[in-house]
Amino acid sequence: MKKQAPLVKQLYRLNVEPRVVDQLTRLATRTGEPKTRLATRLFTDAVMGFRPPAKTSSAKTKTSLAKS
Repeated sequence: MKKQAPLVKQLYRLNVEPRVVDQLTRLATRTGEPKTRLATRLFTDAVMGFRPPAKTSSAKTKTSLAKS
């Protein structure tokens, strides 16, 4: 039997715009998934999928000019 990694549940209190809550409610109604579970899944996907923008060559040039 394969052991699963422990699940850590951390609750966040986020301030969201009312239109986001309305859209979340509509999506939860359409899918039948509870709002809390849907919000947790979407938030997790967004955080885990975040990639900082790559540095461009012009940013490197500006940095090297500032050091001169």
